[in-house]
Amino acid sequence: MSKRSLERFIQLFFLLVIYLLTISCNKKENSNIIINNEQNDSTIVSINGLLQVENNKIVNTHGEAISLAGNSFFWSNNNWGGERYYTPEVVAWLKNDWNSTIVRAAMGVEDPGGYLENKIENKNRVKTIVTSAIDLGIYVIIDWHSHNAENYIDEAIIFFEEMATLYGNYDNIIYEIYNEPLNISWSNEIKPYALSVIEAIRRIDPDNLIIVGTPEWSQRVDLAAADPITQYSNIAYTLHFYTVYHQQWLRDRAQAALDSGIALFVTEWGSIGYSIIDSEANEWMEWCFSNKISHCNWAVNDKEEEWSILVPNASTLGGWEPEDLTDAGKLAKNIISNWPD
Repeated sequence: MSKRSLERFIQLFFLLVIYLLTISCNKKENSNIIINNEQNDSTIVSINGLLQVENNKIVNTHGEAISLAGNSFFWSNNNWGGERYYTPEVVAWLKNDWNSTIVRAAMGVEDPGGYLENKIENKNRVKTIVTSAIDLGIYVIIDWHSHNAENYIDEAIIFFEEMATLYGNYDNIIYEIYNEPLNISWSNEIKPYALSVIEAIRRIDPDNLIIVGTPEWSQRVDLAAADPITQYSNIAYTLHFYTVYHQQWLRDRAQAALDSGIALFVTEWGSIGYSIIDSEANEWMEWCFSNKISHCNWAVNDKEEEWSILVPNASTLGGWEPEDLTDAGKLAKNIISNWPD
């Protein structure tokens, strides 16, 4: 063999080795992708898929009524304190340690430090929670956390159009277009606002669940039941309760609304606060479970108030020990982590 032939043979040999190594690496990458897909098949979203309203229940893709249990983050507003917990690590901790199947990103709107003053920062916090929830395979509520949303229709439409464009193809996504209206008319103020925002979302995302707040801090579900939104499908209505204020009378009202045919979603609830024993919370949880109502506990925060789940200066990366939880946090964790699948 001539010197030139030998050199040519060596070149071809090394090219063949590089080719074989490339194939091997690609096979490993494809194998990893398959493994990840198999892991994702066991998540709450991969099992249940897109949530749909059927009569007065929220059902999964198999038509089975579903009840989720999880956490609401505190207001996202700059310098309010709770925004520090809008991290992927906290979402992962809630999913893995608390067994949370849903989280809620409560984006403040008109209050100081909220979306209207700081659009990019507040929106990015929401995106952090949403993308983390998608990665982990749990459901996530995108909440327009306002008490006066009817005054900001154009801003809400722009925001939800962007969210629907970014995330509307994911079954994880739930839109909450009005957190807690005040003492205003359902038919004349809240419903027209809702119809405008729903129309904007549905132009982009035709099928993900949309939740609409109800008058008087989302307790007058009876008013929504008397005049429900019929122009669009897959619509549920918000019910909020705090056990120190809301007892059997509100459960009776909510039950009547359910019996009339609308679906409810408890996007926010709080216990009595400074105690791990709350018989009224037990009553509410029994009611939620018997009616297959999903719920999110308020709130992931270390503020010194009765509904914060964390003591001051608890880590913003999760990893919380029992001493990092308030009594309200211990009670909420016990409820959420033991919620039946």
